[in-house]
Amino acid sequence: MKTKLLSLLFFSTFLSFSQTDIEQLQSATGSQYTLLNGTVDQSTTGANVSWDFTSLSNTTILLTDTYAVSGLNATIQTNDGATLVSSIGLVNTGGEIAVTSALSSGIQLNYSNTAVIGTFPLSYGYSNTDSVDGTFSGTVSGTVLNTSSITVEVDGWGNLKVGTFDGEVTRLKIVQNLNLLVGGFVTGTATQTSYFYYDANNDDLIFRFTRLQVPLASIDETTQESLSTYTLKTNNFVTNNIDLKLLSNPVKDLLSFVVSDFIEIESTTISDISGRIVLKVDDNISSLNVSQLPSGLFMVSVSTNRGLVTKKFIKK
Repeated sequence: MKTKLLSLLFFSTFLSFSQTDIEQLQSATGSQYTLLNGTVDQSTTGANVSWDFTSLSNTTILLTDTYAVSGLNATIQTNDGATLVSSIGLVNTGGEIAVTSALSSGIQLNYSNTAVIGTFPLSYGYSNTDSVDGTFSGTVSGTVLNTSSITVEVDGWGNLKVGTFDGEVTRLKIVQNLNLLVGGFVTGTATQTSYFYYDANNDDLIFRFTRLQVPLASIDETTQESLSTYTLKTNNFVTNNIDLKLLSNPVKDLLSFVVSDFIEIESTTISDISGRIVLKVDDNISSLNVSQLPSGLFMVSVSTNRGLVTKKFIKK
């Protein structure tokens, strides 16, 4: 019995060092996602699993996320150009994150009894079910009954292949099962199932999948999106023996950085998340004025006498 117990403890310790917690729900503001077509199997769960979504094909639609905080409340919005596609309202109560509202496929949800996601970071094996109620509007309008619920699980970690990304991720699954009342007497259901895959190395939200089913309104829609950062060449992110540190991130005006000893900077390039160069300096410098850049996520690439190294930063 003691031998079995020690084995189980060792196995648990091994797992704890092999998966990475999910640090936050949202992507970095300014992140851009490519809308994908096709069908993939989301049923795989567990430890050290593999997901291969390379069969999905890119569309020409590029979606942009923004994340705004006001006091204890925050909003995640996804836009196609100037058109709002979806949004999530959040509230932070003592570190616990809960959903206050959601817009998807033209259906607006407003929760009077908020939907608790959890206190981040979330680890593999985490699960939570919370009751919700409120109102909804759109094609049809009515009440979200108090028999409704949200279930949250960190249900898997392992390797994900999608587009040009091939790396370790941790997956968050959120299911909202809603019982609806329209006009005081017509009942129906709505189910929204979402999967979020987070990069284990840098917390990027790499891939997300959402399916919304509302039979009462004849809605059954699926969206699949991958982070377009990885349209950049992979070798731009991998350089040996160079330690680049950003001293101000997020940054408002002056982006300062240092490299390891005996490294000589030859040029510095800043690109937006789609890979378009917005600023370049061919000189040995240690800072750049980025005050003229819009708010969002950018890449700074520093070319040195020992190769190229790239880091992400957020412009406030």
